[in-house]
Amino acid sequence: MRWAVVLAGGVGSRFWPVSTAARPKQLLPLAGERALLTESVSRVLPLLPAERVLVVTSRPLGPAVRRVLPDVPPQNVLTEPFAASTAPALAWATALAAREDPEAVVLS
Repeated sequence: MRWAVVLAGGVGSRFWPVSTAARPKQLLPLAGERALLTESVSRVLPLLPAERVLVVTSRPLGPAVRRVLPDVPPQNVLTEPFAASTAPALAWATALAAREDPEAVVLS
């Protein structure tokens, strides 16, 4: 089965001063009327169910990400214990998808 990994970490420094620690880029309406993250996940949902969407974000953003993505199961919002960059985040989410579904095909 197909799974999606949506990366929602990073501090958004290239978007400063629009994006700040108090207003992270993931939660801003940069590409439409809804939060950037909400827009991104909404593009994936026609392809697969929310139960197979994994979102990787920072620990401080976890609660806010869960609020803007009510269709994604809370346990599918993965909060990194520390920022480790793109490859480790993808590897972690892929390993979790593979544990659930050994034949998972992961889209990022």
